[in-house]
Amino acid sequence: MEVSFEHLLRTNPVLRIYLFYTAVLALKMMLMTLLTIRQRFLNNAFVCEEDAVFLRGVVSRTNENVERVRRGHRNDMETIYLFLLTGFAYIWTNPDPAWTNSLFLLFTVGRFIHTFVYTIVVTPQPARGLSWLVGYVIMGYMALKTLIYFYN
Repeated sequence: MEVSFEHLLRTNPVLRIYLFYTAVLALKMMLMTLLTIRQRFLNNAFVCEEDAVFLRGVVSRTNENVERVRRGHRNDMETIYLFLLTGFAYIWTNPDPAWTNSLFLLFTVGRFIHTFVYTIVVTPQPARGLSWLVGYVIMGYMALKTLIYFYN
């Protein structure tokens, strides 16, 4: 029996939820690129000689303001890519759509909070650590549920 992608989208609301949050998180990561560029301009700190000459800035690979945003972006890459993998596996375990939406929403909000407290309004710990931990626990839960589901 051949199943179309449109049929999967109609019959699997969890797949629709996954694709929605995938798009939101992709846009969030794109925002991190813009935040890095913003910091480079605000601090007149460019990574390439040709950029510095063209923009009348200086070459700087160690500006703390730029590096802080870059570390936040790297943390997104370390976390969001794993979420996309574990989330994709998890959606095939026949989870409850409302529960799945809650998990994906909480993960996404946690990532936005992490970015906000780490790169925009620098907030002392434990805000950053707790926002990271929310996502970590959700990914662990989905990975374990997936292992248990497909082990049988």
